[in-house]
Amino acid sequence: MKKFFIIISLIVVLLFVVDKFLLQEKGLISKVDENKYEVIKDADSLPVGIKLENQSPNFQVMDLNGNIANLSDYRGKKVLLNFWASWCPPCKAEMPHMEELYKEHVDEGIVILALNMTNTENSLEDVRNFVEDQKLTFPILLDEEGEVSAKYEILAYPTSYFIDSTGVIRNKVTGALDKENLYKELMRLP
Repeated sequence: MKKFFIIISLIVVLLFVVDKFLLQEKGLISKVDENKYEVIKDADSLPVGIKLENQSPNFQVMDLNGNIANLSDYRGKKVLLNFWASWCPPCKAEMPHMEELYKEHVDEGIVILALNMTNTENSLEDVRNFVEDQKLTFPILLDEEGEVSAKYEILAYPTSYFIDSTGVIRNKVTGALDKENLYKELMRLP
């Protein structure tokens, strides 16, 4: 039994040494940068649509403060476009993570656009109360007629599109994300 523990201990130490020193050069640690999306040359020539590696469809909506917002206004920044509703429990669970991430990285060219599906809400006051209760500081956009949700074919809430700085959709996630996964996906964007 004593031999068994010694062998196991040696294997664990060996694995640690391999991971710490050998893989650092060409293994797992260096693969972090390899996960980053490549910059697409001539991104403007890509088709407009909601498929991955399409130019994201532009839209114009009002924000919660009554200002006009266009998705194209955020070209040059990494964008998380999140479709949500105040009555949606997974949306409510995801929002604090989005707020933390936004506060920590807003100066790094990261934008979170929370597009409320206002046509599914009881009232605009419900949206305002939700935003106030959650203490959200990122832009809250209003899809009052459901046109943007239809254009992006939103079937479940929340749904997030990750859009790179050239306006290209790089990923779509349906369901709530935690802060770590939101961050990882945003950091992959060029």
